[in-house]
Amino acid sequence: MAKQPTKLQQQINWYLSLFVLILFVLVPPVLCGLFYLSQVPEVMWQRDDELTFDRIWMYRERRPLGIAYQTQRVIEEYSQAEVCVQSSLHFFLWGRSGQAQPATSSHRMVLVDDHWQSTGEACR
Repeated sequence: MAKQPTKLQQQINWYLSLFVLILFVLVPPVLCGLFYLSQVPEVMWQRDDELTFDRIWMYRERRPLGIAYQTQRVIEEYSQAEVCVQSSLHFFLWGRSGQAQPATSSHRMVLVDDHWQSTGEACR
């Protein structure tokens, strides 16, 4: 006669099965995404206007190694031709790479001949 597993063993088996299932669902897309980023220069998602975007790319300098993620958002509109944008840059590094701190900056942009250009000034 076979022994019935205890309630604790059943719970452990259930959580272990759930963990393995989550790994099977998450690991292949992550690996495929990293492979894709190693083949293309960057992936960029443009929003409603040309000033709002998300960008991700493989950071390929000798050291540090990792993935870089940049966002740019309009945070204030002064007029139709003048806005304030905020750019954020994050690095996800691995290996023997050092820590990289996220960087955020805000600057004014003006519309000149249907193209946005930075004025080099900080936002008010």
